[in-house]
Amino acid sequence: MLEILVKLAEKLQPFRKLTYLLAAILVGIIVTQLLTTPSSAQSSSSYAMLSFIGVIWLILLNILLSLFHKIPALNEESKGVFSRVKIKIQRSFYHLFALLFIGLTLMIVFLSIRMLRI
Repeated sequence: MLEILVKLAEKLQPFRKLTYLLAAILVGIIVTQLLTTPSSAQSSSSYAMLSFIGVIWLILLNILLSLFHKIPALNEESKGVFSRVKIKIQRSFYHLFALLFIGLTLMIVFLSIRMLRI
């Protein structure tokens, strides 16, 4: 599971700056829709809702890119016992983060479905 997230983070790393740009655009759309007059409340709320869902997904993608970019590899040929224990402890924390990330992804999928009423 951890290796899949690492490979995915490494392959998506070139798109990191694009996610920042898209997040800024979507936040701008949300702010613009909230500050406009309520002449067409239904269409503006749908744009704001879609932008909000997009921002949530971009935040999740940035968490993936930031957290799983560099994970220490298992090195059984290291010089000391303490360095192997240290790497195993670090990797166990990354496994915990991976479980939290997958749980957060499932919650965001559920939230997206509920917000879009699919």
